[in-house]
Amino acid sequence: MRASALLPWLLGLALALETSGSLEVRLEGRYAGGVFALEPVYAGSLLVSEAWGDWLAEAALYPRWNLATQDFDAGISKLELSYGAPAYALGAGASPEPTAVLRLLSLFPLAPPRPDFAPGLWGGWLEVYPDPFTRLRLALRRLRDRPLGLFRADGRLAGVDYQLTALYGPAPSPAALGAGATVRLGPWVVYGEGWRGWRTANPWRGGVGATRYLGSGLFTIEAGYREGGQLATAYTWQASESWTVDASLHSDWALGGVRLAAFAGLLHSSDDGDVTLALGALRLPGAGWRLQPSFGVCVYY
Repeated sequence: MRASALLPWLLGLALALETSGSLEVRLEGRYAGGVFALEPVYAGSLLVSEAWGDWLAEAALYPRWNLATQDFDAGISKLELSYGAPAYALGAGASPEPTAVLRLLSLFPLAPPRPDFAPGLWGGWLEVYPDPFTRLRLALRRLRDRPLGLFRADGRLAGVDYQLTALYGPAPSPAALGAGATVRLGPWVVYGEGWRGWRTANPWRGGVGATRYLGSGLFTIEAGYREGGQLATAYTWQASESWTVDASLHSDWALGGVRLAAFAGLLHSSDDGDVTLALGALRLPGAGWRLQPSFGVCVYY
């Protein structure tokens, strides 16, 4: 489905229903090898939710248009109709299928990760709630033009939140088994996940992480293995009611060398919108550093 074909439908949806969202103008720079390129980007969000009894229609869209490259992405995270009952729920359309427990590293992504939203997959799902602490989910999705079956069990046992996942679809869709757990240890929240995949050269993947509040900020650190070691850390500091500082560092040894990505951002928030100033730096094996400065203004509606 071409993203541009959705534009008239999205505009009609925004006018017909009560919506909320944002409009953003961003300047993204690239500097490497003495060459600087500036790319204006128009981005936004459209959030819609409408209920009729036990039925619920939801849309979460994050369109993005790069003026320099003329690339447009409708940014479909959710476009779904669902029905909920006390013991079960079902839905059809597009929505994410979160399978990860780690928050910074992506060990077994179903869809290419995006920085601003979780991509939706088209299909349908059924959930059953056998008790207040357990959720069983069965989904059939389309992934890379092939069907993908998913079974997930989420629950809580002896103070530990667990997640069990099974994936299967004809190649190139994945076939894998995964398990994850989260537990609170004092001020820390400790979590981890592991995967056994088929149709891959390195079938085993896994990682652990921990997060806690330090001062007025949230600190997170994770280590994982996916065809090589990975390490990531992040800190979000609420400097004041309206100012936030974000910093992160990600290293990856899976590309035949060390890949480093660093980010620092300053965000000023108000009831009407945000102003963001950020600087990213990326180092690829044998390619040196590439700086990625950006400046954005976002208005809420």
